[in-house]
Amino acid sequence: MRRDQNGRIYRLTVGGLLLAIGIVIPRMFHLFATPEIGKVLLPMHISVFIAGIYLGAFYGALIGFATPLINSLFGLPIFPFNLIMAIELAAYGLFAGLFMYILQKIMVKRIRKTIRIYISLILSMVFGRIIYAIVLFIMLKVFVMDVPGPISVITSAITGVPGIIIQLILVPAIVSILNFSQERYLG
Repeated sequence: MRRDQNGRIYRLTVGGLLLAIGIVIPRMFHLFATPEIGKVLLPMHISVFIAGIYLGAFYGALIGFATPLINSLFGLPIFPFNLIMAIELAAYGLFAGLFMYILQKIMVKRIRKTIRIYISLILSMVFGRIIYAIVLFIMLKVFVMDVPGPISVITSAITGVPGIIIQLILVPAIVSILNFSQERYLG
């Protein structure tokens, strides 16, 4: 096989694993804890951020969009929140990959890779919340759906602080491990 084809197979494999993790971890939370704990620890977000930063914007958006929709087949999140979360998580994955790409192209020599990961992660968190607020506004006004108002963006961010802290610890660490293993084993 050519090296390019190996790279695509590798990205597809890692993407599939991240999607599976984004399904299994929330299921574990729902089995052993209350649904509210998911709002605090944000278990679906971790694999999406990793996918965006490590695999790129396309995989990040795809995994972000699919994860809450597949999870909703098992009961949570329910409609319309599964659609809201699908768009929100797709935005997280898209922006994480996009910012990582931009930072790699513009500032390759000036900023260490770990710092680029943190910048991409934090910026994608901010931009994803903006998309979340826009989606809520659209669903409220255009589709006349009974969803919480945009103030819930602030409330969910405050509620999710423990999950955000976990993301700020785990995502860069896991991406660094993946980068190291990819460089070591794939050349």
